[in-house]
Amino acid sequence: MTGVDVSGVVSRVSVQKVARPRFTDAIRVVGSALGFAFAASLRRLFGRRRRPSWSWRLEATIAAQRGAWSVMPKIGVVRWRRVGDRMSPMLTDGLETAPIEGGGPAGLWLMPPEDRGRVVLYIHGGGFVFGSLRTHGNLIGGIARATSARALALEYRLAPEHPCPAALDDVLAAYRWLIDRGTEPQHIVLAGDSAGGNLVLSALLALRDRGEPLPAAGVAICPWVDLACSGESFERNRDLDFVGLEHCRLAADHYLAGADPRAPEISPLFAELEGLPPILVHAGGRESLVDQIRQFSERAEQAGVSVETRIHDEMVHVWHMFRKLTPEAQVALDEIGAFVEKTVADAERSTSAAGS
Repeated sequence: MTGVDVSGVVSRVSVQKVARPRFTDAIRVVGSALGFAFAASLRRLFGRRRRPSWSWRLEATIAAQRGAWSVMPKIGVVRWRRVGDRMSPMLTDGLETAPIEGGGPAGLWLMPPEDRGRVVLYIHGGGFVFGSLRTHGNLIGGIARATSARALALEYRLAPEHPCPAALDDVLAAYRWLIDRGTEPQHIVLAGDSAGGNLVLSALLALRDRGEPLPAAGVAICPWVDLACSGESFERNRDLDFVGLEHCRLAADHYLAGADPRAPEISPLFAELEGLPPILVHAGGRESLVDQIRQFSERAEQAGVSVETRIHDEMVHVWHMFRKLTPEAQVALDEIGAFVEKTVADAERSTSAAGS
């Protein structure tokens, strides 16, 4: 495959350049986060834990996230994004980084100490409207370590400046660039969280529909599979998860820009799922998206897809980021590492057998 055009991918700002937020926005976000964390601590002092299994630090951190997210609808996603990017340190779990050269996509390589010749194309979450290597670098680095794979941390274009299908176009262009540069499909795994998990599944569907080579596997961490926001877990877990229905609806409106949220190329829950490679799906039992994620996994299994679904009962959305707060985060990363090890080995054997 030659002549891949990745010009659309590189149009987003460099990972080294972050727009300065308004000082008042930063104060509101930080103040709300601290207030929610303090209130959670007071509740625990009076024996009112949100969940018996949560440590104080985990509950306070989730509460702080709830507080920060509560400001998003008040100041808008772009101003809220600037605060998050500016206040997020550039962490990569201690891994070395390298620039993406040769006219490649915007982002960075994260290099694990043990590189087994695999590539994880990682697509960060953030409701299609925020997120970057700054906000997700530590998670991506942890996945690179767990999988012994170089991680291409993609900086795709965000809404509302770039509504759908810009993000998916960028993911597909990055994947094609890897293939064009000589990386074999059986050595590539697509992985992502939340909206990034949606883009993993949407990219697999698009590649299948266009007859292009499929990667060895997909890893969908708490994927947002229905932008119409179905599922009773939005209500059931609204006092536990930091991601709520109003956040999802706000982000969906910006990303969709009038498109149908139930279109199969936008919401994988409504797609025909036959013919996809193996997929690992993670979800937290206390997150808002868990019902739609379960429904997607059931439909994938019915379609004959090799899908492994792991529901971590006491966890919230993308708990993988909380490795210092709960052992469940490292357990989840280890599950991803084992899955990638198995599926890449299976894909290599299958390719070898087909060529003999």
